[in-house]
Amino acid sequence: MVGVGTVLMHGVIVNAGVRVGNNCIINTRTLIEHDTVVEDHGHISTGVILNGDVSVGAGSFIGSGSLIKEGVTIGQGCLVGMCLTVRHNLSDHTRFVGYA
Repeated sequence: MVGVGTVLMHGVIVNAGVRVGNNCIINTRTLIEHDTVVEDHGHISTGVILNGDVSVGAGSFIGSGSLIKEGVTIGQGCLVGMCLTVRHNLSDHTRFVGYA
């Protein structure tokens, strides 16, 4: 199910049982695996992989090329930098970023 005002860009793959909320951006070449939830106002950048049973909280941003391990929960208002691997749950408003 994809919510109102959500945009799926070129090459996005959305698998079985996925729910994407309202006003989300799912950017080019993103893969969203089974039973994943992206809540309202989320932005999933280019080339992201959300493995099975991932939950992305409302208003969260996942940077380009990031990989989220199966079963991980990302809280509301989180920021995940580009090309990062998230292996553990992130609390609301967490900034998980790499270094230059």
